[in-house]
Amino acid sequence: MASRDLRCAEENWQGYVQARPTDANAAAQLCIVQHWRDEPEAAVAQCRKAIDLGEGTYDLFAAYAASLAKIGRTDEAIDWSYKTLAIVPSLVDVRGDLAKLLLQKKRRYEALVLLASFDDHLVAMGQGPYFTGQRIALESGLQEAATEPSLEQKALRLPKMGSEFFAPISVGGAPVTAFMVDTGASATSVNDAFLAKAKIAYAVIHPRIDMETADGRHVTGRLINIPELRIGAFNLTDVHAVLCPRCALLLGQESLAHFDMKSTKVQGVEFLTLTPRRAI
Repeated sequence: MASRDLRCAEENWQGYVQARPTDANAAAQLCIVQHWRDEPEAAVAQCRKAIDLGEGTYDLFAAYAASLAKIGRTDEAIDWSYKTLAIVPSLVDVRGDLAKLLLQKKRRYEALVLLASFDDHLVAMGQGPYFTGQRIALESGLQEAATEPSLEQKALRLPKMGSEFFAPISVGGAPVTAFMVDTGASATSVNDAFLAKAKIAYAVIHPRIDMETADGRHVTGRLINIPELRIGAFNLTDVHAVLCPRCALLLGQESLAHFDMKSTKVQGVEFLTLTPRRAI
């Protein structure tokens, strides 16, 4: 395997698995080699055996997801891609491929927030965004997608990233941006950098408000009115938001009150589904 002689590696692992059929790691290694050799049907069967034996490594899950996608089992491939990222969130190849799978299912906003939340984390760490080009490609189809029937026109599914859920928000000319869903905050919060990208006119409702953040910091900001804010495919008007120079981008209760929220957890992967209470 180290020398990438995959044909020889596959033959050796097959012999080993026949001799030790309950060795979960060996079953996983054979699955991974079959994935590398572009044998998706064999890899899917072998990955399933390894998982059933209790193996649960990120590279096994990634090989399983990619092989499922190659044989057209897209929903399962999406599911196992999320499981892979739950183990190692930094796998950019898995994240980028997952976004493409979501696009196949017309879950464009879910794909965008998957990429945007990761890019925002990189920027916060002082690095450059990774998925700029792929996000541009996804956003370029949003206008066309608005005329196509899609489940996202009825409800928006938000994957959990780390310990938080993130929603795809667009305001004015700003690209779709990941806002952390914060049910403990009364108002949505924005910062100067975000509004500079949005290039919108907004009204100041109150020039100074003092508030305490979730981590105990005291900050001063302004209460403003944003004329239009989109959460995925859903449009909100006259949204009250707190503006401060370096506020975190949060989607607060006042905006979330327009939706019924349902949290689900399936085999270790959590989602939050927002369903509008009326047409918006």
